[in-house]
Amino acid sequence: MSKRVEFFYDYLSPFSYLADTQLPEIARRTGAEIAYRPILMGAIMKSVGNAGPLSIPSKAAYNIAEFQRWAK
Repeated sequence: MSKRVEFFYDYLSPFSYLADTQLPEIARRTGAEIAYRPILMGAIMKSVGNAGPLSIPSKAAYNIAEFQRWAK
């Protein structure tokens, strides 16, 4: 059975970028294939009536702290 990771990403999201910095090494180590699937997270959020995280102060504060943790 082959290993395959479907990576749904939106590069407006720092989380997508940071995850992608790790995927090539994970694929090399495990022999998995990465299937890149671009998405527009903002459009998905809008279509279901959800606000983006940066427009909600508590979510924005959490995301900023989380971005800094990931970057380290």
